[in-house]
Amino acid sequence: MNKKQFILNTCLGVLLSMATLTVSAQNRVVKGQVVDETGEPVMGATVVVEGTTGNGVITDIDGNYTITVSGKKNLVISFIGYTTQVISDLNQKRIVLKEDAQQLDEVVVVGYGVQKKAHLTDAIATVTMDDIQDLSDAGLASSLSGMVNGMSVSGGQSRPGENAKIYIRDTNSFGEVGSTAQEPLYVIDGYIYPDDIKVGNVRENLGAQAFNNLDPSVIESISVLKDAVATVYGARAANGVILVTTKKGKAGAPQISYGGSFGFTDEMSRPKMLSAYDYGRLYNIWAAGDPTNTSLNLKTDLFQADELNAMKGLNYDLLDKYWKVGFTQKHSINISGGTEKANYFAGVSYFDQDGNLGDLDYNRWNYRAGIDVKISKWVKANLAVSGDYGKKNKPNVKVGGSSDEKDYNLLLTRPSYIPETVNGLPISAFGISNSEQDKDQTYSFSVLQNNGDYNHNMNSNMAVNSSLSLDMGFIKPLKGLELKFSYGKSISTDKNNQYGSSYSIYRMVNRTGSGNHLYTPVEGQDYDAFMTDDNFIVSTISNGSPSYLQRSTTRSDSYQMNFTMNYSRSLGNHTLGGLFSIERSEAESEYLMGKVNDPYEFTTGQSNSAIGDKNTVFSRSESGSLSYIGRVNYAYQDKYLAEVLFRSDFSTKFAPENYWGFFPSMSLGWIVSQEKFMRLNWVEYLKIRASFGLTGRDNTAPWQDFPKGNGLELLPVRMHICRKDVSFTAAN
Repeated sequence: MNKKQFILNTCLGVLLSMATLTVSAQNRVVKGQVVDETGEPVMGATVVVEGTTGNGVITDIDGNYTITVSGKKNLVISFIGYTTQVISDLNQKRIVLKEDAQQLDEVVVVGYGVQKKAHLTDAIATVTMDDIQDLSDAGLASSLSGMVNGMSVSGGQSRPGENAKIYIRDTNSFGEVGSTAQEPLYVIDGYIYPDDIKVGNVRENLGAQAFNNLDPSVIESISVLKDAVATVYGARAANGVILVTTKKGKAGAPQISYGGSFGFTDEMSRPKMLSAYDYGRLYNIWAAGDPTNTSLNLKTDLFQADELNAMKGLNYDLLDKYWKVGFTQKHSINISGGTEKANYFAGVSYFDQDGNLGDLDYNRWNYRAGIDVKISKWVKANLAVSGDYGKKNKPNVKVGGSSDEKDYNLLLTRPSYIPETVNGLPISAFGISNSEQDKDQTYSFSVLQNNGDYNHNMNSNMAVNSSLSLDMGFIKPLKGLELKFSYGKSISTDKNNQYGSSYSIYRMVNRTGSGNHLYTPVEGQDYDAFMTDDNFIVSTISNGSPSYLQRSTTRSDSYQMNFTMNYSRSLGNHTLGGLFSIERSEAESEYLMGKVNDPYEFTTGQSNSAIGDKNTVFSRSESGSLSYIGRVNYAYQDKYLAEVLFRSDFSTKFAPENYWGFFPSMSLGWIVSQEKFMRLNWVEYLKIRASFGLTGRDNTAPWQDFPKGNGLELLPVRMHICRKDVSFTAAN
């Protein structure tokens, strides 16, 4: 080898060595561990070299990762529910992921847990609380009107303390079973309120009552389960489910908030009624043109010319006289705070509403307090107490209908040529005929408002919820599994006091006008001649026949226990969730009513004796249930979704051989907008989902035996009410 060749080979070797060293310097093996803010390893976190698509790994059960990095590139670490981090210091061995508050807000409350909104395969609607916080409605249901597609709200606006009703299904379903069977099931903080409690001869939905009495300032979210997703509540979910989650305390300094509002209720419009003159003319046309009236007296059966002329100046609009603006006020004060070990929340609110007609008043106090305690790294507990107390006072009205709800129509339709009083005496609304045609004509608004008859109602509710949960993450193979035991109890009482007496109302034997039809002066007639005592005939009208004093009390107690296992784990492209729960619940109610007829005169609201009958009614009802619930959720690449669910319910409301019911459901979802072929500017989000489920309804009268034949053989009555829910929707 000559000198020239040696030098060449040497240079080539040096260059090759330098290239090897450069490649080695550019390819680097990086190791580290991903943990959360509590120091727990995060399994399944994605670690990717920035700017690459194929160079990535996921953390193991201990949160560890090993990855090869080429050049001076960064690492991108991400995990569902946590803020994505870009790591430039590759020597950092421990990466702490922080919870992403925005992502956490994207979870939706479902039955017995929460799910990521993007992973839902069912029709669940969430109400934004900011939209209803400042509304002055007495009941929460009224505030939800128009907020959720497929959910209708009726009533609840006309009278103080009157609650609106929510319907998720069509209102004709199960109508023959009872009114409560048409309403949804209400679940507040996981507690399922009884939806069918017998109060006297009617059945009440305590869940609807508790829901309407909630103060919006303490509500975190409201979820509405509309389709097969309601199957998780099995035999109670035939008409959908409304889930309510209330606020909890957050770590930090005490936060005190106050909210107050003043409002008013008034009619937006009023039906336009005929004037007294137009009414008289139309009446004459109708009466004279009736071919069936063969005995028409042209003078006594029709308004005469002088009467029609006088009616041009008559307009006794009693509805306008007594209608008033009803004012409302609402005040609430809440406090929250805590530390890493314990968080607390407490609040109290007051609501007051006046009626638009008469002396009608409603007010309600609400309270709530709760604490969440982290006993250890793996054990948490919570306790919450909430309740309300409401009073509604109004005159007792049994004339012209079963309640005072008819007063608007009676005042509106009273002929405007008839004054309310003549010579200081209340006048019955007898029309052209001087005789009573129906009971509505003996209705007198002013008398019934001031005769001392009353209807006082007091209602109170209290609920206690507690839970103890154990995170099984201290056993690495069980990371993501949580065991939870919860217990809830509710007590509801309703007290009603009524007093109904009688009153006097008058009619005139002779009236003014050539046809003897008017109550007011007509030109050319001596009106004083009509003001004699013998021209007024008194009628005694019973406001509740006969006069009575009645008091009733209803108390309802219920409790619920749950043992639940929840599992959630993400491994790369796979997200798996599971649920199993055992639920036991019982409910009982007692109703006691005492009534005396024709009580002696009293001034203190007390009566120890009566001339008439005395009556006492007592009734009691109870029911119980046992349930097993299971659910599995799966998501692949956050775009292919599936869920399978079952629930088996035992209800004492059915005959022994028909106690159990099985309610399965399944659903599929596909987020099409995440596919490469759907990356279109005009399609932001598109999901296709389909679901099938079987739900039931057990809020019906309990089973009983009926005699058959000669009465020696008994036939058990058993009923199992179910409905299928099938949906196929595309959401954009």
